[in-house]
Amino acid sequence: MNDGRGGIILAALGGTVCMLALLAAPLPAEERPAETRVDLFDKSSNRTGSAIIDKTGDRVDFYDRRSNRTGYGTIDKRGRVDLFDTKSNRTGQGTRGKR
Repeated sequence: MNDGRGGIILAALGGTVCMLALLAAPLPAEERPAETRVDLFDKSSNRTGSAIIDKTGDRVDFYDRRSNRTGYGTIDKRGRVDLFDTKSNRTGQGTRGKR
C-alpha cells in the first residue's frame, strides 16, 4: 500500500544528492589558489617540459612537453626539495634557489 510518502522521500533524497554533487564539483578556475608555471629547457634551448608551483610554495608538479605529468616534488621550509616519480618513488633531492 502506498500512502504517498514514497514520493516525498524520493524527492528529499534527490535534493540531497543534488546538493552533494554541487559541493563535490570543482571550483571555477578563478577561485583556485594561484599557481606559478615555469617552463623548463635543456642546454640547447629546447623546451623539455614545465613545472607548476603552488601558491604556498610547498609542492611542485612536473610535466613533459606534451603536458603529461612526470612527477612531483615537496619543498620544506629550509628550501630542500625532494623529487618523486608518478608512483611516489623518490628520484632525487636538491635545494630551492634564492628568490
